[in-house]
Amino acid sequence: MKLFLAHSAEHLRRFLEKHEVPIARHERFFFADQERGYRLREKVKGKRVWMIACVVPDPESLFELLALHRVIRENGATRIDVVILYLGYARQDRPNREGEAGIGLMVAELIRSLKGSRLIFFDLHSPRIRKTLGRSILEPSVLPLFAEALSDGAPEVIVSPDAGSVSRARQLAKLFRPRPEVAVVEKFRPRPNVAISKHLHGDVRGKDVLVVDDIIDTGGTIAEAVRLIVQQGSSRIQIAATHGIFSGDARERLSALPIEKILVTNTLPQAPDPRTHVLDIVPLLLKKIA
Repeated sequence: MKLFLAHSAEHLRRFLEKHEVPIARHERFFFADQERGYRLREKVKGKRVWMIACVVPDPESLFELLALHRVIRENGATRIDVVILYLGYARQDRPNREGEAGIGLMVAELIRSLKGSRLIFFDLHSPRIRKTLGRSILEPSVLPLFAEALSDGAPEVIVSPDAGSVSRARQLAKLFRPRPEVAVVEKFRPRPNVAISKHLHGDVRGKDVLVVDDIIDTGGTIAEAVRLIVQQGSSRIQIAATHGIFSGDARERLSALPIEKILVTNTLPQAPDPRTHVLDIVPLLLKKIA
């Protein structure tokens, strides 16, 4: 078995090495006009191959995923399993305004077209994207990582910051004993990257609260949820999210809030931050690779 790490997932190298996972060698090269090329430095003919990548906003990451997969396939790999740690563009699963399109569905269709592959994702943002990718995908849950990290101080209430994360909050609540209550924030978006929370459905007064979501991007959704939770008198607030993007001044925005701890995974690279605790998904991957 060979495992190739795309440049878009290079941040995972040190975690793989920590678990003594050998990483196969390949190189990226450039023509005079900056056209990209990829070359394997190890033989894959007749072998099973794993490939780990991310699809981030930079379109090169998607091209790299498609191109590196093609290089591995044309060099004779018998099976290629593709792990996509983070699938960007999943929030564009439908047009928001006239004249737009479901760009995220296009990305999912391109990935689904990869031949000879099993596709593995972590916390896909959209049911539409999940449906477009097909029934054969695997989506390991990272929720046990959150439950284990909080085992010494289980929350009394798990808050979903919007209706889309209710299922996630309920699934996480089942992993604790005693089982926490689940509360939901009623939210609307006047435009992309802007969230306004209106009501908190649930009792958090004097309670230890965990807000759980799949993505922290600008921090706006989390900040609005925390604002309501503070108003309702919570005694302690922690955050858990699979994908920590932290765009722009997100960290500064969150640092101004009474949040004790932020849990994220290493599906994306994370800058050092005293309140942010990074949980390693490599053990979950190894169970699938074994």
